[in-house]
Amino acid sequence: MQHLQADVTEIKGEVKSLRNAFDLLRAEFSSFKTEVAKEFTGVATEFGSVKTSIESLRTAIERAKLWMVVTGAGMILSVWGAAVALARFLKP
Repeated sequence: MQHLQADVTEIKGEVKSLRNAFDLLRAEFSSFKTEVAKEFTGVATEFGSVKTSIESLRTAIERAKLWMVVTGAGMILSVWGAAVALARFLKP
């Protein structure tokens, strides 16, 4: 009977030890989750910054395209007007 009581006492000690290890593991996992959440928040912020930069670049490209179209059309009309004026001047 004493042998069984010793075994049960040993098992209780093992269970307490496992419970303590489990609590420590739970605390480490909780802090790991917190760190991952902080990192994810930082990455999400960086992606937001990149998105803003891309939108700014896209706006700049659209403005440059508009400027090129307007300048190109003006250049074509200017050359066409000069050619018409030259043709009138050279007409006998």
